[in-house]
Parts: sequence; structure tokens; C-alpha cells
Amino acid sequence: MNLLNIARHLVYLTQTEYGYEHSAITIDEICASKQLFELLKSFKDSYFSEIHTYDTLELADEYNELTDDEEATDQEEDSDSEADDYNENEHYDIKNHFTLEEIENIIGWVDEHPNARFTTISHRFRRIKSMKTIEKEAVHDDDLELYAIQKARELDCDAFKTSKPFINTFKKENDARNWIESKRTLISKYSSDQILNSDHCSFQKEYVSPLTLSFTGERTIEAAIKRKHNVTHSYTVQPVTSAAGRLLNKFLLVLKEREDEFGSIVVKNMIIPPNVIVQASKSGKSTAANHYIFLNDVLHPCVHKKFLLFLDSWTIQTNQNKFRKVFPHQDSQLLIFLEGSTGHIQSQDLSLLRLWRYFHKKIERYTHINRTQMNLNDRQYFINVHSIIHNQLSAPQFKNLIKSGFIQARITNETIEQIEKPKDICFKFYDLYCSSQDCDERTLLKCAWCKNILCYYHLIEDLHLHL
Repeated sequence: MNLLNIARHLVYLTQTEYGYEHSAITIDEICASKQLFELLKSFKDSYFSEIHTYDTLELADEYNELTDDEEATDQEEDSDSEADDYNENEHYDIKNHFTLEEIENIIGWVDEHPNARFTTISHRFRRIKSMKTIEKEAVHDDDLELYAIQKARELDCDAFKTSKPFINTFKKENDARNWIESKRTLISKYSSDQILNSDHCSFQKEYVSPLTLSFTGERTIEAAIKRKHNVTHSYTVQPVTSAAGRLLNKFLLVLKEREDEFGSIVVKNMIIPPNVIVQASKSGKSTAANHYIFLNDVLHPCVHKKFLLFLDSWTIQTNQNKFRKVFPHQDSQLLIFLEGSTGHIQSQDLSLLRLWRYFHKKIERYTHINRTQMNLNDRQYFINVHSIIHNQLSAPQFKNLIKSGFIQARITNETIEQIEKPKDICFKFYDLYCSSQDCDERTLLKCAWCKNILCYYHLIEDLHLHL
């Protein structure tokens, strides 16, 4: 748009409406013209042809300079007019002037108490005369869409479009960040080695490749699997990490069983590595009983009296009383993330579990592509695979990568050195065959601890661990 043309036409409209009377320009008129010019500048590269106006509780600074007498008079007038109906002009009156901090406090309190009646609100915030006063200041989805589009135009992202998922994600992330900041004082009382996070990660019982060869034009593509229920059923792992980049010595593995426990023959034949606590459930998901085992057998042996544990809002692990039964010391604290926020502020979601899934996918693809003949039953295979993954991710090379999750979540704030990734440490090798004596099997992984090149059998079935 041509700003000069806009200014000329504005002068023309003003002269037509109010005549050609000349007078000396005042300071207020100069200030008003400067503000109007700033508004015009925003139209220079704009695609909009409308101006949207918004009401505000913020009035001119001159109203800040009230004397005690004037304030007392205002309070008397407030009392006299308390029973009167709401008047729109009161929104701009000196009695209803608020600072930005006051506005945030009022709206924040109303958001936290959505069922509060206006009588309660007006009693708490004396100068509020109507709910309209609050509603006009609340930021709605339409406002966020407008702000996002305006920012995109400033960045020359003309193709940017907002959507409901975009707005929902923005609000969740903003709520998550605000929640972390609200806990900053508590977090600061703990060292990085005392700040812990744990999360669940589920895995399909049988890996199915996302790509399958087929003939051109074939409408139905079929894939072979060992057992149909293996695709729809899963099992769960739950590791613990610290903000210092340490993966705690043990993790919980919950396998799916017909009952909530293993049979006596199964227990007798199972080989349990020292870094795994194995439990059973009908669903393959962690239960309340499994969570108690996690607190008592996984977490308790690895922590001191003072620590801060972050968990997600899954019902079975939010009970503070159960936590206190295992950790009665008051310096042991449990914080529960806001519901729906874990994808933004849970450190394991941002780092460790991505690495864990990467390792698992590599192992599953290897056995699938090479048609590896397994000598283990399903239970033992799951135990061995995740024991190996846990042990590999405990290597010092992955310390910074684990730390980065806490930094991305803004739980901690520190600068870390170069981050090394699993694909460079464990899956970048030039020896195609296993380095073990008299073994001609294809290489699966290079050990992060000893740098040996290992096949499936010498890594998984022989349990190549560094403990």
C-alpha cells in the first residue's frame, strides 16, 4: 500500500467532515499524529484491508497520579453506585484502572476457578464491576490466530495459515512452559544429579516392516507375521534418568501375561539380567502394583533421601500417599506434569525414549531382514533386548544426549558440549561381520563400551553387558 495516498485521502476526509479551520498545533495533537503514523506504517506491507480495534483496561498514565483524597472519594462513589447496573463507560473510568500485572492476576485467578460466581470475584477484586470487564481482556483463539498471522507477515511467511491444531499445540506448550516456571524455586533447591524423570514406553510384541514389496497396481498388499495378536499387544519399559545425564542402574519391564503374575515354570526358566526388574500384567501396561515395585525396587536403591522426581499425570502414579510410603523424607519430592504437556516438557519424551526406540527399531529390522533364527522364547527375547539397550544407553557417550532432554524441557539451564548420536557411535561400522572368534554372522552393532563389533547372537542371546 502507498502510505502517502492513504494520508492524502485521510486529510481529504477530515477536511470534508470538519472544515478548513486553522489553529496552532498542540502537544496532544502531535502525539496523536505520531501514533497514527505508527499505525499507518503497519499497513505498508500488509495484505489486510481492515483495522481491528480492541478494548483495554490500561488507561493513560495521567490517571496514575491520584491523590489520597481522590482515591477516598472514588471509594465512596463505588459504595454508592454498587447496586447500579453495569455501564459501558465504567470500563474506561478511573475507578476501573488496572496495571498489566493486576490484569494477569485477575484473569489467571478466574481461569483457575471457572465455576466461581461473580459475587466471589468482585469480593476478591473490589474494583471489578462486571464480568464484561474481565471478558474483554481475556485472550481468545481468534486473538492468537491474528497475532500468529501478523508475526508471519513480519517474517515474510506469506503462505502461513493457522489451524485449530496449531492453536491447541501453542496453548499446551505455553501452559507447559508456564508450569515449569512456576516450579523454578523448588527446582533450584536440587542439584542436577537429584532431578529425575521417568516415563513409560510401549513396544509392539512383533515388529512389522512399514514397507513391503508388491506388484504395480496391486490393491491389496499382504504381509506375513508370526502371531496376529503380537501386532495388537504390547509390553512396557520404564527407565529413570537424571538431569546430570545419568541413566539409573535399573529399569522396569512389564510383560503381558494372562494373569498379573508369571507361572512357576516361567519364573524358573527366566534369566533376569541385573539391570532389569521384570513384572507382569494382563494388559502389558504398568498397574498400581507394578508402580509400587517401580518405586521400591527400581527407584529406591538408586537414590538418596533428597531428590525431585517428575512423572506424567497417569492416575496410578499421581498418588502422593503411595509415594510417601516408600520415600517418607520431606526432601524427596514428587511433581506431576500437567495433563497433555509431556510432549513439551518431559525430558524422556524429548531425548531418551527416542534413542531407546531407535535402538529397538535397528535390532528388529536386523532380525527381520536377515531372517535371524532365534533360540530364545518371546519373554526372554524382550528381556535381553531391552537389557542391552539400557546398558548401551548408560555409556558415557550418551550423557549429553540425556542431559539435552532436561534442557529442552527447561527444567535445567546449562550449556552442553557436542552431542553424540547412536547412529554414529553404535551403528556406524565398516566391519560387515561379527568380531567374535569363528563367527561369520552379519554385524548388528558396535558396542558403545568396548567398541567390539557384534552380531545378534553374541550381543542379544549371549547378553553382552558392561555393568
